[in-house]
Amino acid sequence: MALVRWQPTELFDLRNEMNRIFDPFRSNEPAIETSSPAAWRPSVDIAETQNEYLITADLPGINREDLTVTVTEGRLTLRGERRQASEEKNGSAHRVERLYGTFSRAFDLPGAVNVDGITAIYQDGVLAVTVPKAEEAKPKQIEVKISA
Repeated sequence: MALVRWQPTELFDLRNEMNRIFDPFRSNEPAIETSSPAAWRPSVDIAETQNEYLITADLPGINREDLTVTVTEGRLTLRGERRQASEEKNGSAHRVERLYGTFSRAFDLPGAVNVDGITAIYQDGVLAVTVPKAEEAKPKQIEVKISA
């Protein structure tokens, strides 16, 4: 009988898959094997206020020129590439754990948004994208009048 090495990441895969299914910001990306060394997806936080959505992505080591942010038909797409630093001429790497390469993250934005008001700021390895809600998507308070 062959021994099989236990992979605890399999437990997290199920949780990640359930989170992806019930996430209101549906990510229609194909599921990526988390144990694969070539799979790099930057971490993203998504928050909502009364007037806007805020998408924040950790992108350390990426040049501003290697980033693109697009919105098409209610879908926000973040694309970029982290390039591997050139190796030392007189030395060699003993261990390389950081992942490099291209990435693409796409999110369906719930509700109507003001595409012309979208802003993106990249500072200290963090990309912050602000997506304002359209006027019709903002909650409105209606005064109730009492008739006598």
